[in-house]
Amino acid sequence: MRVIATAGHVDHGKSALILALTGTDPDRFPEEKARGLTIDLGFAFADLPSGQVVGFVDVPGHARFVKNMLAGVGAVDIAVLVVAANEGWMAQTEEHVAILDLLDIDHGVVALTKADLVDDDTLELARLDIESQRPHWPVVAVDSLSGRGLDAFRVALDQVLRSTPAPRDRLRPRLWVDRVFAARGAGTVVTGTLVGGTLALGDDVVIEPGSRPARIRGIESRNEHLESAPPGSRVALNLAGIDHTAITRGDAVVLANHWEAVSTFDIALHLVPGHTLARRARVQAHLGSGETDARIRILDDGARFARVHLPAPLPLAPGDRVVLRSSARQTTVGGGEILDIAPARRTSDALARLDLPLGARLMRAAPWTTPEQLARAAGASDAADTIERDGDALRVGEWLVEPDELARVRARATAVVAADAGPGVALATLAHACGIDARRLRAALDGESAVVIDQDLARDASRVAIADDPAAVGLLAALAAHPFDPPAPATVDAPPALVRALVRAGRLVDLDGIMFHADAIDDARRRVAVAVLEHGSLTVSDVRNLLGSSRKFVVPIVNQLDADGITRRRGDERIPGPTAELFARE
Repeated sequence: MRVIATAGHVDHGKSALILALTGTDPDRFPEEKARGLTIDLGFAFADLPSGQVVGFVDVPGHARFVKNMLAGVGAVDIAVLVVAANEGWMAQTEEHVAILDLLDIDHGVVALTKADLVDDDTLELARLDIESQRPHWPVVAVDSLSGRGLDAFRVALDQVLRSTPAPRDRLRPRLWVDRVFAARGAGTVVTGTLVGGTLALGDDVVIEPGSRPARIRGIESRNEHLESAPPGSRVALNLAGIDHTAITRGDAVVLANHWEAVSTFDIALHLVPGHTLARRARVQAHLGSGETDARIRILDDGARFARVHLPAPLPLAPGDRVVLRSSARQTTVGGGEILDIAPARRTSDALARLDLPLGARLMRAAPWTTPEQLARAAGASDAADTIERDGDALRVGEWLVEPDELARVRARATAVVAADAGPGVALATLAHACGIDARRLRAALDGESAVVIDQDLARDASRVAIADDPAAVGLLAALAAHPFDPPAPATVDAPPALVRALVRAGRLVDLDGIMFHADAIDDARRRVAVAVLEHGSLTVSDVRNLLGSSRKFVVPIVNQLDADGITRRRGDERIPGPTAELFARE
């Protein structure tokens, strides 16, 4: 299915055209039929000659109901512009076309209606005028009452549909609600045009704003019950777990945890010719099928970019479109494309990235991100692969990193390590100097030839590893020879800087100022765990005999085992702790 919206001036025959094409009167309300005036959205379906199914969203043309018109065109990418041959291009034609342009709806057909009411010369003049205004759209003269031109119009629609890209499945479904009601025996039903992905029976969804949970228990399209609905479908969803009074037009149905709901975003601003906006202004913002009060601030002197603040967060992504209307003047003044849903606080920082392509823009906003976070920020599940393929991000462990940021971190780490006169720099210290955490730094330096990480110590790759330093080898050998009564490092000519480096590298363990070989403490953990589980309790003297050491060395070891949870003190004894069995099995 493809969904097409109408557009055009009031009383130019939009509803009559849809009735003639589909056999369904899109005017649903008695007031509309009595007045001959479309007030709200209408819906109908038709089969084109190619077999393509189309769903029509018929919109009102009167200036008083532009917000309803916007609710109908906010999620479509194809339009039928209706212009009456006996009246031609008029005020609401102009505003509707401006709205189509702001929404980037650049595929469509012009229906030159009421063709039987004018002579051939007038019809041709009307056609030429329309072609000058909309040069890339085919213009077809039709008369909905006599049926003139309807077959040619259907063929033109088919041709336009074939040249229009199919709705893309981004695995991020979103349905902007344009109608909500309670159906007898079914409960809450919402309708809308589904974009971005597929929804299926049983899906857990949320209604934004407010992240209100619900579950899809029924899907219908064109009076057919479906197991799932693909992007581009005109659908009705039967929702369980939420009352119809809690949902309104302009709400969005999305999968849980798939979208970023934001209330502030930056846009590429486009003003309708002849209209201006103050540097700071209050406007009506139209997003999807909804209308909301908003504040806007123009960010630059050329009015190219602006920041929009909404009263409640909505599930938005770069590439979405917003239309801005003046409530005072009751006219469309501008709109634009959303560029950044996580805008920089400083205007200068925002302007520095808003001119960039999407991938570079997203990575500048979040230099360290994950594929999942990037998908949410971009509104597309394949964003990470695309942005990495375009060279705007480099994969580093579990992260995607902006290339300049990765180069900065590596250069800073290399400089800090090269300036260190000791055996190495603690990873935590180096991470702080680079402005990131140790996990990110370790990933950034993995495979980096200039810096080597040994345990938690970073050193210049040209230097000997700390464990291979002759003084370190001698100290470790001396401690390994006397694991539970180790000599003081100074007695084996080990300088303090070397000792600190070995502690940071995890080769030595400092217990109350006494240096033990790390293997000795691991051995003590295993031996004591086995013994305390076997005997039920141990004294310090028991541990001293077990390790063949003296009280001076055993007391700090026992205290460490208490901290590890291997033992637990009870009076003068130690009983099994919560981790004793774990260490006993090692």
